[in-house]
Amino acid sequence: MMRSIHKICCRVNYCGNYGRYVRLCCDVLEVYSDTMQLEKVLEKFASTLNKIRIDDNFESYFNFELLGKCTKLTYAGLRCRHIQLLEEFLKFLPLDNLEHLSINYNQKSGDYRWRHRRLLGAVLEKATKLNSLELKFWQILKLSPTDGMKTLKTLILKSGELPQQRFDIMKLQNLEILVIMCTRVNAASITELMRNCRKLHTVQFHSSNIFPETTLNVMRSLPNLRHLHLKTNESSYESWYKFSNLESIEISQPERFSSKRNQIISFLQRSKYLKTYYFTHDSYDRDNGFSELFHQIASDMGRDVQQITNRYYTIPF
Repeated sequence: MMRSIHKICCRVNYCGNYGRYVRLCCDVLEVYSDTMQLEKVLEKFASTLNKIRIDDNFESYFNFELLGKCTKLTYAGLRCRHIQLLEEFLKFLPLDNLEHLSINYNQKSGDYRWRHRRLLGAVLEKATKLNSLELKFWQILKLSPTDGMKTLKTLILKSGELPQQRFDIMKLQNLEILVIMCTRVNAASITELMRNCRKLHTVQFHSSNIFPETTLNVMRSLPNLRHLHLKTNESSYESWYKFSNLESIEISQPERFSSKRNQIISFLQRSKYLKTYYFTHDSYDRDNGFSELFHQIASDMGRDVQQITNRYYTIPF
């Protein structure tokens, strides 16, 4: 069973002797220990290790050479001294196998942000096979054109706000999946980003922004766009119902569109490639006419309704 380990979570517990144990659960090895014991554990499982998560408590004698063997790296809440330490190791440490990078930090001060940005740039220079990048805040994405992101196919921006100016990043010609989970999105920034990403096939927006016609035109012009997720409101139904080349579309809170039933049906009928149409709604205490609208549309389309949960319905095509 030990040989099946492919993910390791490194945490240091400073609450007395309570943290001196190792727990094995499926494919996840969680280590609660002092850092000297932690290093021995990591060395023991280095041959099968390909995922590493580091929190803000690791120390200078952590065996960073293991990073050269992992395919997925997550670092969260690093302090300035940890960032400096990682930068020193990156000068000689190969990251040839790194495919997925996730960064999470909570401080927004200028110096701290600058250090994170510089560290990310150093990692990207070394990670020649990077496929997926996930960031909690957009601020550290301001990179120089020399930073290596040519292989990047997935970009996930988890929170914060997208800048009120255009992205100061290189063109991501090979980007295929774009997920924006930020609280507020600047339309000009999104438009500029998508204009340079002609290979995009999946776009997800988890904010209720109303995009101008310029942004929608850029989205509709993407030749490979097949999967779209939009969190909508009463005024933005045209954000999605003009798309005709999709294989799947997910609409949040469609109960708001009861007066737009004919437009929804028209969209479904003229969509040549549509295989799945998702409705989701956010009401925990009442249905708000959601299921009635959904069943009416399905009936008009001659489709059967599959209720996945009480909040999620699907019309299969």
